[in-house]
Formats: sequence, structure tokens, C-alpha cells
Amino acid sequence: MGDKGNTGLGAPELASNEVLRSVAAGAATLAQGAHGDGVRALQEALGAIGLGDPTKADGSFGPKTHAGIVALQAAESLPQTGTVDAATIAALDRRLAAGRTLPLDEALVRAAGLTPEQAAALGRTPSAARTPAAPSRTDQGYFTDESRLPQVVPGAEPDPDSPPPAVDSVDDRPATTASGALAADRSARLADVRRALGGDPRALAALDRLLAAGRLHTGALLPNLAAMAGAPRDPRLVLEGGIDPHLVLAQAIRHVDNPLRVKQGACRGTCGAGTMEYVLLRVDPAEFVRILDGITREAGEVKLRSGRVLRMPRNAIPRDASSRVDVDRMFQSALMNHATAMSWIFDYDNPEDNDSFWAALGGDSRVPLGNFTSLFQDIMGGSYTSVSSLLRSGASVADDVAGAMGRGEKVPVLLKWEGGYHWVVAEKIERGADGAPASVLLRNPAGSDSCKGAPPRAPLPEGCGRFRMKYADLAANIHGAALRG
Repeated sequence: MGDKGNTGLGAPELASNEVLRSVAAGAATLAQGAHGDGVRALQEALGAIGLGDPTKADGSFGPKTHAGIVALQAAESLPQTGTVDAATIAALDRRLAAGRTLPLDEALVRAAGLTPEQAAALGRTPSAARTPAAPSRTDQGYFTDESRLPQVVPGAEPDPDSPPPAVDSVDDRPATTASGALAADRSARLADVRRALGGDPRALAALDRLLAAGRLHTGALLPNLAAMAGAPRDPRLVLEGGIDPHLVLAQAIRHVDNPLRVKQGACRGTCGAGTMEYVLLRVDPAEFVRILDGITREAGEVKLRSGRVLRMPRNAIPRDASSRVDVDRMFQSALMNHATAMSWIFDYDNPEDNDSFWAALGGDSRVPLGNFTSLFQDIMGGSYTSVSSLLRSGASVADDVAGAMGRGEKVPVLLKWEGGYHWVVAEKIERGADGAPASVLLRNPAGSDSCKGAPPRAPLPEGCGRFRMKYADLAANIHGAALRG
């Protein structure tokens, strides 16, 4: 029996659903909070084996669905996590098969129109006449340690709002204001976005915060979110990444609400791309949404403000072990692919974190200062220039950065960092009583920072990569920056 995914699923109600095929293949998981047709098919299957009500299958993975999965896992001696993984979906498939009134062999015999004698001659005997045999190595349950085997592709990353959006040392979030009711056309767009979120509570809460802050009343943010909500995603997101379409929209809204969620990923040389993503979310979140919408549609590309085209590499879709949520992985991979010194020859390889001739030489995915500034200009629009301590003193470069922060800009800076270089965002200048720069607040795109090692720095209360550095240490360790103008 073909299941369109070589996952071994025999029950047609499971094998016909692409999300559940991805789960069975170990490429995805489903847990409480998930939504969509995959959840609905799961609920109907649970109802068929007596662990749920098939008439109430609504496609929303809530407490009752979670309880049904836990009960199934307990009955099958599986870890009672409530998360639907490959082992759980296989157990559900077996139970569905066992509940059939017509065993497979008998169904084949009847479909072929064979008499009992003809079936016996072909070696097809009714299942009731068979003697159960001991498990063999071809049986799915033969190996007792299968649950400990690593997945080829990880499931979705844990995705908390950490820190909560209200915690912000830089304190430059839009103030909450009473902006009145939305205009009629915007109310309709907001309703479209809410429907597309499919009941995702954390994304809906983030959307409500954006509304309360007046960020949806004017500008392109709400229209761009509505455009994303109304357009289909690339089907490869589900087939190759196990990513439900609503999840891209949900993560985008939560990123706009709380840019500190952005992470460059563990063991990834994407600090420049993570820095650029973070700055864009801080400065022009509507453009972030527009770009993300474009690269996750079936065409996989979007025209930037410069007129150049940004494309998402195919191998950025499958989930990896970099501890990034889906939109971070895909957005950063697209930026890396665009920023390489020889991108017309070399494509960024997300699984290998390797992108160009320079990566082949250096063994990593460094994006040179000039290439970063060129891409930053493509993304942000306007004119940007590189400044480097190779041509000027570090104090002079730091003064330019301080001046830009004084004008309210978020400045990507390249620091000397533990024997190498690392992109971070300079967000706020702090001055002493004499008016001279005393310290700088910055953000590490890694999303966390122990603040050990060089350069000297101290963490800020909210964490998530935010740290404070003495201005003198900034001047001593700055290698370059991308500045407007």
C-alpha cells in the first residue's frame, strides 16, 4: 500500500494527510497549540479507536486531544509526553488497523473475487486461522529502543515569549495609546489575519498588543500581514519542513511584537543575517513581513527596495538543529545566500552553514563588511556606507556609531570577539554627567550571552542577548559598522 511518503502508514485516514505523513517520517511533531487539517485527521483517528469524539474534530490541538494522545501513549508503553511523534503515530496506525472489520489479506481476496479455495492455493488464509508468531526483525515493534533513535529532522523548536515583550532596557517600544477604533477596511483586514491564525493563542495575544499600541491603525504593517494571511505558502514548507502555513504568519506577528525572539542559531555563522533581521524588525517591521511573505510563497522570492531579488535557498526549509524557529532559519538563510561575495556562483548551504568561495577558504560563513553593507542597503533602502578601524581609529568609528545612536538609529557593528569577529546591534548610547559617552547598550543576535570572555561586557536584566559595554571598550574592540548616509 502506498502512503506517498514511504512512512509505513497503512490507515488511509492517516496516510492521506501530508502533515501526518511528515510526523510518521520523523520530520515533524504535533503538540498542544497546533492547528490545521493534520490535527483534524488526528482527532478523527483518535475517535475511531475510542480515545476521542470524532464529531468534535475541529483541527485545534487542545487539552482533550492532548489527553487522548497521553492515553494512547500509556496504552502503548510510550513516553507520555502528549506530543505526537513518529512512534505515537505508528501506534495509532496499528490500532486503526487492528480495529478494521476486514483484515488486509481478506480484503485483497474479496477485491480480486477469489473463492476460498483459490485464496488457499495462493497462500492467503483468513487471519483468524493464523498462529501468532514471535516478533521478527521486520516487525515495527521488534526493537525496544526505537524511541531513543534521533530524528533525521527535528520538530518545531520550543518557542516561548522570552523575555515578555514588556521587558525592555532600551525602552524604545511604541507607547500604548488609545488610538480609537480601526477604520472599516482595516477592521476587515484584521479579521482576516485573526482567522488565518487558526486560534493560536500566543500569536493572537501578540496581535492584540500590536493593536493596543496603535501599530495597526496606520502604515503598511496590517496590510502586509493581511496579504500574508490571504496568500498560500509554498507547499514544500509542509512537505519538507512540517511547517503549517499559519505558523509562518504566527511567528512573524510574534517577532514584530517582540524582536528579542530573533536568534542566529547555535553553531551558525549567521550573526550578520541575524543582526540584519533584528534591525529590520526594530526599524521597519512592515518590510520584514513583506519580505518573509515573498520568500515563503511558492515562487520563493521577493523584490527588495533596491530592485534586486531575494530568494530562499531550497535547503533552508527543512528544520535543523540550530535552535532557531522556522522564520529565523528561512529569513537568515535567504540573507546569507544574497550576501555572499560570489553569490552568482555559490549558494548558501544551510545544513552545512557554508556559502561561498570565502567560506571554502575560511571554513565558515563570514560575510565581509562591504557585503553586509551592500545587502543592508538592499534591504533597508536608502544609502549606507561602511566604516572600518582598518582605515581610521577605533575611537573615530565609535564616535560615528554614537552619533547615529543619538539620532535614534540601530547600528550594526562588527566587533572583535573572542579571537574572531561578530556582528551585533548597537541600540542606545548612555552618557555621563559631563555629557560624554559612558556606555552602550547592544544586542547579540545569538539570543543569549553569558558575557564571559572578550570583549568586556555585562548582561542586561532581560537577557536574550542584550548587554552593556563601556564606551572605551567599544572603541577598543570595534572593527567596523554600517552607517546611514
